[in-house]
Amino acid sequence: MDGADGVVVCLGACAMDMMFTVDRLPEPDEMVFAEGEVGFFPGGSTANIAAGIGRLGYPSRFVGRTGDDENGSRLRQAFESDRVDVRWLFEIKGGRTAQTIIAVDRAGQRVIYSLGGEAILQKPCEFPDEAMKNAKVLYIGEVLPDVALEAIRVARSHGAIVIYGPGGGISWMDKATLNRLIRTCDYVVLSRGELSSVTSCRSHTEGAGRLLECGVGNVVVTLGSEGSECHSRGRDSCRHKVFRARAFNVPDVIDTTGAGDSFASGFITGLLEGMDMARCLVRGNACAALAIRKVGAREAMPTGEELKEFLRNVEL
Repeated sequence: MDGADGVVVCLGACAMDMMFTVDRLPEPDEMVFAEGEVGFFPGGSTANIAAGIGRLGYPSRFVGRTGDDENGSRLRQAFESDRVDVRWLFEIKGGRTAQTIIAVDRAGQRVIYSLGGEAILQKPCEFPDEAMKNAKVLYIGEVLPDVALEAIRVARSHGAIVIYGPGGGISWMDKATLNRLIRTCDYVVLSRGELSSVTSCRSHTEGAGRLLECGVGNVVVTLGSEGSECHSRGRDSCRHKVFRARAFNVPDVIDTTGAGDSFASGFITGLLEGMDMARCLVRGNACAALAIRKVGAREAMPTGEELKEFLRNVEL
């Protein structure tokens, strides 16, 4: 953590994931059989990012909800094992912790079914000012718009950087609301497909430019095997700046689940360290490369030592 200062607060959803692999995803009315054992893993994109940051050795705090059931206890224990502060992981009495069912085919394509349950804050007043104490970064993931706006207000009062990764929120949030949230943040992190959904642009370069014109400061785009980019508004010029980092060659890809979450963990900790944008992207790409060499989302995320060793070797 040399040079790092401050906590990363992650506001979003946590859930228990039931995962299994199939030879291929079924067509309508078709049955396919799961291969191997069905696994149960702590999940939720924002929860994974909080755990990934903790695993890399940085102060991480998660804000969300669970039920007071066995799955809720398992999620809390998983956070604690990754050194995530769970003082603001609220346990709802009589509630059922959120669950998802995830089927992954041999090509790494996924189908995700959400079973609902307690996962995210429901009202703006549930986000406490105390959650941002000593925080340098607020990462917002799967969140209701009013809750997100309140969290952003609190974060600004603490002088924190605000990063928004809407992820699955793109599928249910209307574009006007989504654009309103995006404009209030310092960084927006999107996959190529998510950026296309938000802007209706075929080219990710065109889509990023459109968001910058709407007032976003920085648009970070993950491009899979092509690496990642950050499109930023220039302070002294109307021209946009583009930073790029190539993907690392990973010949032994096992599972791409959670690669984006691992990228976000690496990128955010780069910001914490005060790295320049190019190095932040490289760090994110390295975390993603390490994650896809193992099975699972959170389980595959690297430790700080693993990341250092990887970057040391590729730089030789």
